[in-house]
Amino acid sequence: MLVTTSWFEKVKDLIGLEAVSQVWGDRPAWYFWISQAPGVYYFQLEEAFDDYWESDDLAGGIFSIKCYPYTQGKYFQSFSFEEQSFIKSNFFDHTHTPRFEDKEKIPKTLFNVATFELTIDAHDNVALFTFEGLDYMRICYNQETLQSYPEIKKEKKFEAGDKGRDVPGYELGYLLFDRILSLYSFYSKTKPARVLLSQSPGFEYVYDSNHTFQCLDTEDISIYSLNVLYAQNSGKKIVEGNRLIEEQLKGGTHEVVFDQQFQCGHLHHNQNLSLLKTPLNDLWWSLAEADYKSEMTSSCGCTNDHH
Repeated sequence: MLVTTSWFEKVKDLIGLEAVSQVWGDRPAWYFWISQAPGVYYFQLEEAFDDYWESDDLAGGIFSIKCYPYTQGKYFQSFSFEEQSFIKSNFFDHTHTPRFEDKEKIPKTLFNVATFELTIDAHDNVALFTFEGLDYMRICYNQETLQSYPEIKKEKKFEAGDKGRDVPGYELGYLLFDRILSLYSFYSKTKPARVLLSQSPGFEYVYDSNHTFQCLDTEDISIYSLNVLYAQNSGKKIVEGNRLIEEQLKGGTHEVVFDQQFQCGHLHHNQNLSLLKTPLNDLWWSLAEADYKSEMTSSCGCTNDHH
């Protein structure tokens, strides 16, 4: 999908996709540069799985989304002292991504903002995209402490009551999720058939008197899960996809915030859309009908302007 859509400059301009670069390593991963974004995104496959559902073979992947914030960006100060220090260090190069020889030295717990799951059937007739994130990824200190960061050779003293990190994870990760859905709409020539947003209780990490970080439930943070179902023109496939969504909602404390089906194949702007955490994009529908001229930028279709 990424290679094919890279041949169409009009699509990239419409969605504000400046460049994509594959990251060579043990797992499939990519860097994304998006116009007007507060940082560079890193998108990596964490887990792949096979399943069987409604007499059909399914395959799926769970991906992590990281954001390397720009120092002058809107949310730079929301990231942790350690993350800010790494960004300003020689671990990152002029592309604002980790140097290839140093990327494994950066702790994997840093820069995370959200997760992404994709489930597809064997014939690519059903695709369920699930985006999930906390509205705030927060670290609090209830105890004075001095933290050491050996990789960057720095220390930081935290007072009781300090926030070590307060990143709007869902909002940041959604910027990438939005672009991926736009690309898929254009690539598959398929429109969203259903969009469902659910909300469940969130958590934060708190450094306490035991000098350890505890994961604690909190009422002022929520986990949002956005499901977007694509199904080829088949009522049976839409039913199958809807059952996949319902299966995901089982066994949890999910509260459905927004749920709408789009049987007409168009996005209608109504009052219900105001219930969404972030706006839906008309391009998810219109790009499925677009017919643009291919403009291959290289023999491989790579959009690599940065690496």
